[in-house]
Amino acid sequence: MRNRVQGASQSYVWTCLLCLSLSLSGMTAAAQVRSGSDKPAAIAEKQNEEAGHWLMTQMALLEGLRQIPEQIDMGLQQAQAQGMPLELAKVVQRSGREVYDLKQLEPQALALLLKSLRSEHLQAWTVFYKTPLGQKIAVADIQGASAQTMGFVMENAPKIMAELAADTSRMALIQSVVDASQSVDRAVSMNMAMSLAMEWALVSAMPDQPGKPTFRQLQDHVEQQRFVMRSQMSQWVLAHAAHVYKNLSISELQQILAQANSPAGQALFRGFGPTFADWINQYAQRLGQSVRQGLQKQGV
Repeated sequence: MRNRVQGASQSYVWTCLLCLSLSLSGMTAAAQVRSGSDKPAAIAEKQNEEAGHWLMTQMALLEGLRQIPEQIDMGLQQAQAQGMPLELAKVVQRSGREVYDLKQLEPQALALLLKSLRSEHLQAWTVFYKTPLGQKIAVADIQGASAQTMGFVMENAPKIMAELAADTSRMALIQSVVDASQSVDRAVSMNMAMSLAMEWALVSAMPDQPGKPTFRQLQDHVEQQRFVMRSQMSQWVLAHAAHVYKNLSISELQQILAQANSPAGQALFRGFGPTFADWINQYAQRLGQSVRQGLQKQGV
């Protein structure tokens, strides 16, 4: 059964995780502001929480988290077309909604963000997103995280890349933004996390028998695909960035690059980004456990 559905689970994962991970790639700030360290700790903490929650909304992170169960449903539809039993699909669907419930994911994601970004970093993002350029970026990121945009990019990537290649200066700048914001590495890590979740869910549904892989063995197997996956996804990430930011001027793109290389940008991309990917990766094992428990309850 695993072999029949493995291909289907791989095909939808790219769309799902590109939506989620690329939503982190377009953030920029125009100014740094004083942290307000003289404020009472309780007030400062409350302000940080409010700023962090607003930032996750502006950068489409909450929308990406909300879409995970929906993307699992899409994968299950493809998997059923390739032979996944309906009973198993229903259990995985139900488990996906329980494990990836936004009500429990949101506060955990916020806590991770607040550990990675100091008050001055949060305030810098807040200052930016209240500017006209910041709102322009926010709209672009939210639209870029939609299934419609992802589908368009995947269907038209060769054309998008051809148009981008005709403007070498713009192409070099967008590539620099993608590199500075670590968009490819983040997309790969999160793609692998979701692949692992689906694979472990299927393995967990198998009866215990000699040769059945452990979670660690499956995790190592998925990790071995990182280099190949990165080479495959790099062009997709660049095409997505080119399409999402097609209406940004050279000057605006230069501001994005400058902020990506700033202390606030590095705190987000190099601090929060990897931590967020590792956190999502933990849910792969939880999904498998939930599927196994669901099958046991049904006596399957």
